[in-house]
Amino acid sequence: AASGRLGQDQQHHVVVHALRDLSFSLGPGDRLGLIGSNGAGKTTLLRILAGIYEPHIGSLDIRGSLNALLDTNLGMNMELTGRENIELRGLYYGLSHTNIRRLLDDVCEFADLGEFLSLPVRLYSSGMVVRLGFGMATAIKPQILLMDEWFLAGDTQFMDKARNRLEDMVRGAEILVLGTCKAEPVNDA
Repeated sequence: AASGRLGQDQQHHVVVHALRDLSFSLGPGDRLGLIGSNGAGKTTLLRILAGIYEPHIGSLDIRGSLNALLDTNLGMNMELTGRENIELRGLYYGLSHTNIRRLLDDVCEFADLGEFLSLPVRLYSSGMVVRLGFGMATAIKPQILLMDEWFLAGDTQFMDKARNRLEDMVRGAEILVLGTCKAEPVNDA
C-alpha cells in the first residue's frame, strides 16, 4: 500500500491503519488538542470518538452527552425541508416534542432562513446550508464536544453570530477535543 497504512481485513474491505496503540482518558475540565498534518489521523480519531467509525481493535468508553462538529451537513437529508431536518435531529437526540419545538425555534431564529425552512434543503444556496447545518450542530449543548477544523462561511453579521455561539458552546462543554493542522500561539495575558 502507498504508505504502509492501507490494508484489507478478512472480508477484503479496505482498512486504513491511521491510529495504533492509542490510549487516553479525559475528565471534566479537560481540553485536548489534536495537532498534525493532513492525513495524521486527527479526523479519524474524532470520528471514532463520535461513533461514526468503529475501532478495528480495542474499545471506547464515552460517558456523557456528546456532540461532534465535524461536518455541517452531517445527518442532513437534502430532500427534506429545513424544518423537517431540524425535527429529525431532535428525534435523533431523543428529545421530547416540547424540546423539539424549542430546538426548532432556536435553529430557526439563529439560521434566519425565514420561509426557506419550508423548502427542501437541496434548493438552498451553499451559504444557506451552512447556516442551517451550523444552527443544528450548535443548538444542543453537550458535555463532551468534538471539533474538527471549522471555517465559517457567510456574511460578516452571520460569522460574528456563529463565532459567539461556538465560543459559548466551547465554554459550556465539560470536555473538549479539537483537531487542527497548526498550533496557534496562546496569549496568557
